[in-house]
Amino acid sequence: MSETTPRPAPSAGSGHGPATGPRRVLGLLVAVALVAGGVAYTVEQREQDARARAAATQVTTPAPPPPKSTKQTRAAAAIAARRVAIDTILIRRAQAVQAGNEALFLTDVDPANKQLRAEQKILFANLVEIGFSEIGFSQAEERFNPAVLQAHGSTTYLVRILMRYQIPAVDFTPVTTELGYTFVARGGRWLLTADDELDEDLGPGAHREAWDLGRIEVQRGPRVLVVVEKGDTRRGRAIVRETTEGLEQVLAYWPRKWTGSVFVIALDETEVRDARFADEDIESAASTGTTFSSLPGQDTADGTVAGGYVVINPNERDRVDEILLSHELTHVATADLGGYEPLWLAEGVAEYVSWSGIEAIGGGSEVAKWEQEVIDDAVPQMTSLPSDAGFYQNSADVYGVSWLAVRYLAQRIGLAKVEELYADMAMNGIDQAARDRILLSRTGLTEATLWTSLTTYEPQR
Repeated sequence: MSETTPRPAPSAGSGHGPATGPRRVLGLLVAVALVAGGVAYTVEQREQDARARAAATQVTTPAPPPPKSTKQTRAAAAIAARRVAIDTILIRRAQAVQAGNEALFLTDVDPANKQLRAEQKILFANLVEIGFSEIGFSQAEERFNPAVLQAHGSTTYLVRILMRYQIPAVDFTPVTTELGYTFVARGGRWLLTADDELDEDLGPGAHREAWDLGRIEVQRGPRVLVVVEKGDTRRGRAIVRETTEGLEQVLAYWPRKWTGSVFVIALDETEVRDARFADEDIESAASTGTTFSSLPGQDTADGTVAGGYVVINPNERDRVDEILLSHELTHVATADLGGYEPLWLAEGVAEYVSWSGIEAIGGGSEVAKWEQEVIDDAVPQMTSLPSDAGFYQNSADVYGVSWLAVRYLAQRIGLAKVEELYADMAMNGIDQAARDRILLSRTGLTEATLWTSLTTYEPQR
Protein backbone atom coordinates (compact mmCIF):
# COMPACT_ATOMS: atom_id res chain seq x y z
CA MET A 1 0.00 0.00 0.00
CA SER A 2 1.58 3.27 -1.02
CA GLU A 3 0.86 6.53 0.67
CA THR A 4 -0.70 9.23 -1.47
CA THR A 5 -0.34 12.95 -1.25
CA PRO A 6 -3.37 14.46 0.54
CA ARG A 7 -5.67 16.41 -1.70
CA PRO A 8 -5.53 20.18 -1.20
CA ALA A 9 -8.56 21.66 0.53
CA PRO A 10 -10.90 23.69 -1.72
CA SER A 11 -10.76 27.46 -1.47
CA ALA A 12 -12.89 28.84 1.34
CA GLY A 13 -13.69 32.15 -0.34
CA SER A 14 -14.00 35.38 1.61
CA GLY A 15 -17.45 35.14 3.18
CA HIS A 16 -19.56 32.93 5.41
CA GLY A 17 -22.82 32.93 3.44
CA PRO A 18 -24.82 34.40 0.59
CA ALA A 19 -25.21 37.80 2.24
CA THR A 20 -21.74 39.20 1.53
CA GLY A 21 -19.51 38.39 -1.46
CA PRO A 22 -22.23 36.79 -3.65
CA ARG A 23 -24.34 39.97 -3.51
CA ARG A 24 -21.44 41.91 -4.93
CA VAL A 25 -21.08 39.30 -7.66
CA LEU A 26 -24.76 39.53 -8.47
CA GLY A 27 -24.65 43.33 -8.51
CA LEU A 28 -21.73 43.25 -10.91
CA LEU A 29 -23.56 40.83 -13.21
CA VAL A 30 -26.67 43.01 -13.26
CA ALA A 31 -24.55 46.06 -14.02
CA VAL A 32 -22.92 44.22 -16.91
CA ALA A 33 -26.35 43.28 -18.25
CA LEU A 34 -27.53 46.92 -18.12
CA VAL A 35 -24.42 48.14 -19.90
CA ALA A 36 -24.86 45.44 -22.54
CA GLY A 37 -28.44 46.59 -23.08
CA GLY A 38 -27.31 50.17 -23.58
CA VAL A 39 -24.73 49.14 -26.14
CA ALA A 40 -27.35 47.17 -28.04
CA TYR A 41 -29.66 50.17 -28.20
CA THR A 42 -26.90 52.44 -29.53
CA VAL A 43 -25.91 49.99 -32.23
CA GLU A 44 -29.55 49.60 -33.30
CA GLN A 45 -29.99 53.35 -33.76
CA ARG A 46 -26.81 53.58 -35.75
CA GLU A 47 -28.02 50.71 -37.91
CA GLN A 48 -31.24 52.57 -38.70
CA ASP A 49 -29.21 55.61 -39.76
CA ALA A 50 -27.06 53.41 -41.94
CA ARG A 51 -30.12 51.91 -43.67
CA ALA A 52 -31.36 55.40 -44.41
CA ARG A 53 -28.19 55.99 -46.38
CA ALA A 54 -28.16 52.50 -47.92
CA ALA A 55 -28.75 53.77 -51.46
CA ALA A 56 -25.40 55.50 -51.39
CA THR A 57 -23.28 52.95 -49.52
CA GLN A 58 -25.17 49.55 -49.45
CA VAL A 59 -23.34 48.86 -46.16
CA THR A 60 -25.16 47.40 -43.12
CA THR A 61 -24.05 46.68 -39.60
CA PRO A 62 -24.93 43.15 -38.25
CA ALA A 63 -27.21 43.09 -35.21
CA PRO A 64 -25.53 42.12 -31.92
CA PRO A 65 -26.52 38.92 -30.07
CA PRO A 66 -29.33 39.37 -27.53
CA PRO A 67 -28.23 39.89 -23.93
CA LYS A 68 -28.30 36.89 -21.57
CA SER A 69 -31.41 36.33 -19.52
CA THR A 70 -31.15 38.18 -16.23
CA LYS A 71 -33.07 35.34 -14.56
CA GLN A 72 -30.55 32.74 -15.74
CA THR A 73 -27.68 34.96 -14.62
CA ARG A 74 -29.16 35.35 -11.17
CA ALA A 75 -29.74 31.59 -10.83
CA ALA A 76 -26.17 30.80 -11.84
CA ALA A 77 -24.83 33.40 -9.42
CA ALA A 78 -26.97 32.00 -6.60
CA ILE A 79 -25.74 28.44 -7.24
CA ALA A 80 -22.13 29.59 -7.34
CA ALA A 81 -22.60 31.57 -4.12
CA ARG A 82 -24.20 28.58 -2.41
CA ARG A 83 -21.34 26.30 -3.40
CA VAL A 84 -18.78 28.72 -2.00
CA ALA A 85 -20.77 29.08 1.22
CA ILE A 86 -21.16 25.31 1.73
CA ASP A 87 -17.51 24.67 0.89
CA THR A 88 -16.58 27.26 3.51
CA ILE A 89 -18.74 25.49 6.11
CA LEU A 90 -17.19 22.10 5.30
CA ILE A 91 -13.67 23.47 5.53
CA ARG A 92 -14.52 25.12 8.84
CA ARG A 93 -15.81 21.81 10.26
CA ALA A 94 -12.61 19.99 9.32
CA GLN A 95 -10.47 22.78 10.77
CA ALA A 96 -12.48 22.65 13.99
CA VAL A 97 -11.75 18.93 14.43
CA GLN A 98 -8.04 19.41 13.84
CA ALA A 99 -7.95 22.35 16.26
CA GLY A 100 -10.19 20.73 18.89
CA ASN A 101 -12.54 23.74 18.69
CA GLU A 102 -16.10 22.66 19.51
CA ALA A 103 -17.56 26.16 19.15
CA LEU A 104 -16.19 26.42 15.61
CA PHE A 105 -17.57 22.97 14.76
CA LEU A 106 -21.05 24.05 15.89
CA THR A 107 -20.95 27.50 14.27
CA ASP A 108 -22.96 26.43 11.23
CA VAL A 109 -25.29 23.93 12.94
CA ASP A 110 -28.92 25.09 13.06
CA PRO A 111 -29.44 26.68 16.51
CA ALA A 112 -33.14 25.82 16.29
CA ASN A 113 -32.40 22.07 16.08
CA LYS A 114 -31.44 21.25 19.67
CA GLN A 115 -31.27 17.50 19.08
CA LEU A 116 -28.92 17.87 16.13
CA ARG A 117 -26.66 20.21 18.08
CA ALA A 118 -26.46 17.69 20.94
CA GLU A 119 -25.62 14.90 18.48
CA GLN A 120 -23.03 17.07 16.77
CA LYS A 121 -21.33 17.73 20.11
CA ILE A 122 -20.96 13.97 20.57
CA LEU A 123 -19.74 13.57 17.00
CA PHE A 124 -17.14 16.30 17.52
CA ALA A 125 -15.85 14.69 20.73
CA ASN A 126 -15.57 11.32 18.95
CA LEU A 127 -13.72 12.75 15.96
CA VAL A 128 -11.23 14.48 18.24
CA GLU A 129 -10.70 11.29 20.26
CA ILE A 130 -9.96 9.24 17.13
CA GLY A 131 -7.14 11.66 16.34
CA PHE A 132 -7.18 11.90 12.55
CA SER A 133 -3.99 12.96 10.81
CA GLU A 134 -6.13 14.14 7.92
CA ILE A 135 -9.83 14.96 7.68
CA GLY A 136 -11.85 16.84 5.09
CA PHE A 137 -15.34 17.16 3.66
CA SER A 138 -16.38 17.99 0.09
CA GLN A 139 -19.60 18.29 -1.88
CA ALA A 140 -20.35 15.45 -4.31
CA GLU A 141 -23.72 16.18 -5.91
CA GLU A 142 -27.07 17.71 -5.01
CA ARG A 143 -29.94 15.32 -4.32
CA PHE A 144 -33.67 16.03 -4.46
CA ASN A 145 -36.25 14.68 -2.02
CA PRO A 146 -39.77 16.19 -2.07
CA ALA A 147 -40.40 15.26 1.57
CA VAL A 148 -37.20 16.95 2.73
CA LEU A 149 -38.02 20.03 0.67
CA GLN A 150 -41.50 20.20 2.16
CA ALA A 151 -40.12 19.79 5.69
CA HIS A 152 -37.52 22.55 5.46
CA GLY A 153 -38.80 24.98 2.85
CA SER A 154 -37.80 26.35 -0.52
CA THR A 155 -34.17 27.11 0.38
CA THR A 156 -33.41 23.46 1.23
CA TYR A 157 -30.15 22.10 -0.17
CA LEU A 158 -29.72 18.31 0.18
CA VAL A 159 -26.24 17.20 -0.83
CA ARG A 160 -24.13 14.05 -0.74
CA ILE A 161 -20.88 14.70 1.10
CA LEU A 162 -17.58 12.85 0.77
CA MET A 163 -15.65 12.57 4.02
CA ARG A 164 -11.97 11.87 3.46
CA TYR A 165 -9.85 10.95 6.45
CA GLN A 166 -6.73 9.17 7.62
CA ILE A 167 -6.21 7.50 11.00
CA PRO A 168 -2.49 7.45 11.87
CA ALA A 169 -0.85 4.03 11.36
CA VAL A 170 -4.25 2.43 10.59
CA ASP A 171 -4.76 4.04 7.18
CA PHE A 172 -1.68 4.07 4.97
CA THR A 173 -3.54 6.33 2.55
CA PRO A 174 -6.56 8.64 3.05
CA VAL A 175 -9.86 6.79 2.77
CA THR A 176 -13.33 7.96 1.79
CA THR A 177 -16.81 7.50 3.18
CA GLU A 178 -20.04 9.34 2.41
CA LEU A 179 -22.65 11.37 4.27
CA GLY A 180 -25.81 13.29 3.45
CA TYR A 181 -26.24 16.85 4.73
CA THR A 182 -29.33 19.06 4.64
CA PHE A 183 -28.70 22.81 4.60
CA VAL A 184 -31.19 25.69 4.73
CA ALA A 185 -30.66 29.39 4.07
CA ARG A 186 -31.83 31.51 6.97
CA GLY A 187 -31.01 35.07 7.98
CA GLY A 188 -28.55 35.54 5.15
CA ARG A 189 -26.48 32.39 5.86
CA TRP A 190 -26.53 28.65 5.31
CA LEU A 191 -27.10 26.28 8.25
CA LEU A 192 -26.73 22.52 8.66
CA THR A 193 -30.17 21.37 9.81
CA ALA A 194 -30.00 17.56 9.37
CA ASP A 195 -27.38 14.88 8.71
CA ASP A 196 -29.48 11.74 8.26
CA GLU A 197 -32.11 12.53 5.62
CA LEU A 198 -30.08 11.00 2.79
CA ASP A 199 -28.88 7.89 4.65
CA GLU A 200 -31.16 5.44 2.82
CA ASP A 201 -29.77 6.53 -0.55
CA LEU A 202 -26.11 6.16 0.43
CA GLY A 203 -23.87 3.11 0.06
CA PRO A 204 -23.55 0.25 2.57
CA GLY A 205 -22.21 1.38 5.92
CA ALA A 206 -22.48 5.09 5.18
CA HIS A 207 -23.13 7.23 8.27
CA ARG A 208 -22.59 4.11 10.40
CA GLU A 209 -18.98 4.76 11.31
CA ALA A 210 -17.88 4.10 14.88
CA TRP A 211 -17.92 7.85 15.59
CA ASP A 212 -21.52 8.19 14.34
CA LEU A 213 -23.07 5.83 16.90
CA GLY A 214 -22.88 7.53 20.28
CA ARG A 215 -20.06 8.56 22.60
CA ILE A 216 -17.03 6.33 22.20
CA GLU A 217 -13.77 5.62 23.96
CA VAL A 218 -10.52 4.70 22.22
CA GLN A 219 -8.04 2.20 23.64
CA ARG A 220 -4.66 1.90 21.95
CA GLY A 221 -1.85 -0.63 21.73
CA PRO A 222 1.42 -0.47 19.77
CA ARG A 223 -0.33 -1.58 16.54
CA VAL A 224 -3.93 -1.70 17.71
CA LEU A 225 -6.75 0.84 18.01
CA VAL A 226 -9.96 -0.39 19.66
CA VAL A 227 -13.21 1.59 19.90
CA VAL A 228 -15.73 0.81 22.66
CA GLU A 229 -18.54 2.73 24.36
CA LYS A 230 -17.49 5.55 26.64
CA GLY A 231 -16.73 4.04 30.05
CA ASP A 232 -16.25 0.47 28.74
CA THR A 233 -12.56 0.75 29.57
CA ARG A 234 -11.90 -2.72 30.99
CA ARG A 235 -13.40 -4.48 27.98
CA GLY A 236 -11.56 -2.18 25.60
CA ARG A 237 -8.21 -2.97 27.20
CA ALA A 238 -8.94 -6.71 27.14
CA ILE A 239 -9.71 -6.56 23.42
CA VAL A 240 -6.48 -4.65 22.83
CA ARG A 241 -4.57 -7.51 24.51
CA GLU A 242 -6.35 -10.23 22.52
CA THR A 243 -5.94 -8.30 19.27
CA THR A 244 -2.24 -7.81 19.91
CA GLU A 245 -1.78 -11.55 20.43
CA GLY A 246 -3.86 -12.30 17.35
CA LEU A 247 -1.73 -9.95 15.28
CA GLU A 248 1.42 -11.68 16.52
CA GLN A 249 0.00 -14.96 15.19
CA VAL A 250 -0.66 -13.44 11.77
CA LEU A 251 2.87 -12.10 11.59
CA ALA A 252 4.25 -15.47 12.69
CA TYR A 253 2.26 -17.75 10.38
CA TRP A 254 1.73 -15.70 7.23
CA PRO A 255 4.80 -14.76 5.17
CA ARG A 256 3.72 -11.29 4.08
CA LYS A 257 5.60 -8.60 6.00
CA TRP A 258 2.60 -6.43 6.81
CA THR A 259 3.48 -3.29 8.78
CA GLY A 260 0.03 -1.84 9.39
CA SER A 261 -2.06 -1.36 12.51
CA VAL A 262 -5.49 -2.77 13.28
CA PHE A 263 -8.75 -0.88 13.80
CA VAL A 264 -11.23 -2.90 15.89
CA ILE A 265 -14.77 -1.71 16.64
CA ALA A 266 -16.52 -3.33 19.62
CA LEU A 267 -19.74 -1.40 20.23
CA ASP A 268 -23.18 -2.41 21.46
CA GLU A 269 -24.48 -2.00 17.91
CA THR A 270 -25.63 -4.62 15.41
CA GLU A 271 -24.94 -2.37 12.39
CA VAL A 272 -21.50 -0.78 12.18
CA ARG A 273 -20.01 0.23 8.85
CA ASP A 274 -21.06 -2.65 6.58
CA ALA A 275 -21.32 -5.31 9.32
CA ARG A 276 -24.89 -6.54 9.86
CA PHE A 277 -25.08 -8.73 12.96
CA ALA A 278 -28.87 -8.62 12.99
CA ASP A 279 -28.97 -9.88 9.42
CA GLU A 280 -26.42 -11.69 7.22
CA ASP A 281 -23.64 -11.65 9.83
CA ILE A 282 -25.85 -12.88 12.70
CA GLU A 283 -23.87 -16.14 13.11
CA SER A 284 -20.48 -14.42 13.00
CA ALA A 285 -18.47 -13.55 16.09
CA ALA A 286 -16.75 -10.82 14.11
CA SER A 287 -16.74 -9.37 10.63
CA THR A 288 -13.98 -7.85 8.53
CA GLY A 289 -14.79 -4.97 6.22
CA THR A 290 -12.99 -2.92 3.61
CA THR A 291 -12.11 0.76 3.42
CA PHE A 292 -11.77 2.57 0.10
CA SER A 293 -9.55 5.40 -1.01
CA SER A 294 -12.02 5.83 -3.88
CA LEU A 295 -15.57 4.56 -3.38
CA PRO A 296 -17.18 2.08 -5.79
CA GLY A 297 -18.60 4.10 -8.66
CA GLN A 298 -16.55 7.17 -7.80
CA ASP A 299 -13.61 6.66 -10.17
CA THR A 300 -14.03 2.99 -11.05
CA ALA A 301 -16.89 0.52 -10.79
CA ASP A 302 -15.22 -1.50 -8.02
CA GLY A 303 -13.56 1.39 -6.20
CA THR A 304 -10.00 1.35 -4.88
CA VAL A 305 -9.43 -0.74 -1.75
CA ALA A 306 -7.31 0.96 0.90
CA GLY A 307 -7.39 -1.47 3.84
CA GLY A 308 -9.54 -3.37 6.30
CA TYR A 309 -10.96 -3.29 9.82
CA VAL A 310 -12.70 -5.62 12.27
CA VAL A 311 -16.16 -5.24 13.83
CA ILE A 312 -16.99 -7.55 16.75
CA ASN A 313 -20.50 -8.91 17.21
CA PRO A 314 -21.91 -7.16 20.32
CA ASN A 315 -23.00 -10.53 21.71
CA GLU A 316 -19.45 -11.91 21.42
CA ARG A 317 -17.40 -9.04 22.85
CA ASP A 318 -16.54 -10.93 26.04
CA ARG A 319 -15.67 -14.17 24.23
CA VAL A 320 -13.32 -13.09 21.46
CA ASP A 321 -9.77 -14.37 21.78
CA GLU A 322 -6.53 -14.28 19.83
CA ILE A 323 -7.48 -17.38 17.80
CA LEU A 324 -10.72 -15.92 16.49
CA LEU A 325 -9.12 -12.53 15.96
CA SER A 326 -6.15 -14.00 14.08
CA HIS A 327 -8.60 -15.17 11.40
CA GLU A 328 -10.10 -11.69 11.01
CA LEU A 329 -6.72 -9.97 11.23
CA THR A 330 -5.43 -12.10 8.36
CA HIS A 331 -8.13 -10.51 6.23
CA VAL A 332 -7.03 -7.07 7.42
CA ALA A 333 -3.38 -7.82 6.66
CA THR A 334 -4.26 -8.79 3.08
CA ALA A 335 -7.07 -6.29 2.40
CA ASP A 336 -4.95 -3.72 0.59
CA LEU A 337 -3.78 -6.22 -2.04
CA GLY A 338 -6.86 -5.66 -4.19
CA GLY A 339 -9.67 -7.96 -3.06
CA TYR A 340 -10.12 -10.01 -6.27
CA GLU A 341 -9.03 -13.34 -4.77
CA PRO A 342 -11.65 -16.15 -4.66
CA LEU A 343 -13.34 -16.59 -1.30
CA TRP A 344 -12.08 -20.15 -0.90
CA LEU A 345 -8.54 -18.75 -0.97
CA ALA A 346 -9.29 -15.75 1.27
CA GLU A 347 -11.10 -17.77 3.93
CA GLY A 348 -8.77 -20.73 3.54
CA VAL A 349 -5.73 -18.59 4.27
CA ALA A 350 -7.42 -16.98 7.28
CA GLU A 351 -8.29 -20.42 8.64
CA TYR A 352 -4.76 -21.63 7.94
CA VAL A 353 -3.31 -18.87 10.12
CA SER A 354 -5.88 -19.46 12.86
CA TRP A 355 -5.30 -23.22 12.98
CA SER A 356 -1.54 -22.71 12.92
CA GLY A 357 -2.00 -20.81 16.17
CA ILE A 358 -4.06 -23.66 17.61
CA GLU A 359 -1.39 -26.15 16.57
CA ALA A 360 1.32 -24.06 18.24
CA ILE A 361 -0.64 -23.93 21.49
CA GLY A 362 -2.02 -27.47 21.72
CA GLY A 363 0.10 -29.54 19.38
CA GLY A 364 -0.84 -31.21 16.10
CA SER A 365 -3.38 -33.75 17.31
CA GLU A 366 -6.38 -31.40 17.28
CA VAL A 367 -5.48 -30.09 13.83
CA ALA A 368 -5.04 -33.63 12.49
CA LYS A 369 -8.42 -34.60 13.92
CA TRP A 370 -10.17 -31.68 12.25
CA GLU A 371 -8.36 -32.31 8.96
CA GLN A 372 -9.65 -35.87 8.90
CA GLU A 373 -13.19 -34.70 9.71
CA VAL A 374 -13.10 -32.32 6.76
CA ILE A 375 -11.87 -35.08 4.46
CA ASP A 376 -14.42 -37.62 5.70
CA ASP A 377 -17.47 -35.40 6.17
CA ALA A 378 -17.20 -32.07 4.32
CA VAL A 379 -15.50 -32.99 1.05
CA PRO A 380 -18.03 -35.74 0.11
CA GLN A 381 -20.87 -33.20 0.43
CA MET A 382 -19.41 -30.98 -2.28
CA THR A 383 -18.57 -31.38 -5.96
CA SER A 384 -16.11 -28.51 -6.38
CA LEU A 385 -14.29 -25.81 -4.49
CA PRO A 386 -16.74 -23.38 -2.83
CA SER A 387 -17.79 -20.65 -5.24
CA ASP A 388 -18.06 -16.98 -4.31
CA ALA A 389 -21.80 -17.02 -4.97
CA GLY A 390 -23.56 -18.17 -1.82
CA PHE A 391 -20.32 -18.94 0.01
CA TYR A 392 -21.49 -17.55 3.34
CA GLN A 393 -24.95 -19.08 3.02
CA ASN A 394 -23.67 -22.57 2.23
CA SER A 395 -24.67 -25.16 4.83
CA ALA A 396 -21.63 -27.30 4.03
CA ASP A 397 -18.33 -26.75 5.82
CA VAL A 398 -16.95 -24.35 3.22
CA TYR A 399 -14.44 -22.95 5.70
CA GLY A 400 -13.02 -26.40 6.38
CA VAL A 401 -12.77 -27.28 2.69
CA SER A 402 -11.14 -23.92 1.93
CA TRP A 403 -8.62 -24.50 4.73
CA LEU A 404 -7.89 -27.98 3.39
CA ALA A 405 -7.23 -26.55 -0.09
CA VAL A 406 -4.74 -24.03 1.29
CA ARG A 407 -3.11 -26.66 3.52
CA TYR A 408 -2.73 -28.93 0.49
CA LEU A 409 -1.20 -26.11 -1.58
CA ALA A 410 1.21 -25.22 1.23
CA GLN A 411 2.45 -28.82 1.25
CA ARG A 412 2.66 -28.91 -2.56
CA ILE A 413 4.43 -25.62 -3.34
CA GLY A 414 5.39 -24.17 0.06
CA LEU A 415 3.75 -21.44 2.12
CA ALA A 416 5.83 -18.62 0.59
CA LYS A 417 4.56 -19.60 -2.87
CA VAL A 418 0.99 -19.69 -1.54
CA GLU A 419 1.47 -16.13 -0.30
CA GLU A 420 2.66 -15.10 -3.78
CA LEU A 421 -0.36 -16.86 -5.29
CA TYR A 422 -2.65 -14.97 -2.93
CA ALA A 423 -1.12 -11.59 -3.81
CA ASP A 424 -1.41 -12.29 -7.55
CA MET A 425 -5.02 -13.43 -7.19
CA ALA A 426 -5.95 -10.45 -5.04
CA MET A 427 -4.51 -7.99 -7.52
CA ASN A 428 -5.39 -9.68 -10.82
CA GLY A 429 -8.07 -12.35 -10.30
CA ILE A 430 -10.81 -10.18 -11.77
CA ASP A 431 -12.73 -13.09 -13.34
CA GLN A 432 -12.68 -16.87 -13.48
CA ALA A 433 -10.45 -16.97 -16.56
CA ALA A 434 -7.84 -14.81 -14.84
CA ARG A 435 -8.04 -16.90 -11.68
CA ASP A 436 -7.56 -20.14 -13.60
CA ARG A 437 -4.60 -18.68 -15.47
CA ILE A 438 -2.93 -17.50 -12.24
CA LEU A 439 -3.58 -20.76 -10.37
CA LEU A 440 -2.30 -22.88 -13.25
CA SER A 441 0.85 -20.82 -13.75
CA ARG A 442 1.75 -20.85 -10.04
CA THR A 443 0.68 -24.35 -8.97
CA GLY A 444 0.25 -26.43 -12.10
CA LEU A 445 -3.40 -26.90 -11.12
CA THR A 446 -6.74 -25.46 -12.10
CA GLU A 447 -9.61 -25.16 -9.63
CA ALA A 448 -11.04 -28.36 -11.12
CA THR A 449 -7.82 -30.36 -10.78
CA LEU A 450 -7.17 -28.90 -7.32
CA TRP A 451 -10.58 -30.17 -6.27
CA THR A 452 -9.84 -33.60 -7.73
CA SER A 453 -6.62 -33.66 -5.73
CA LEU A 454 -8.52 -32.88 -2.53
CA THR A 455 -10.94 -35.76 -3.10
CA THR A 456 -8.02 -38.21 -3.15
CA TYR A 457 -5.84 -36.41 -0.60
CA GLU A 458 -4.33 -38.52 2.17
CA PRO A 459 -2.61 -36.41 4.87
CA GLN A 460 0.94 -37.17 5.88
CA ARG A 461 0.93 -37.88 9.62
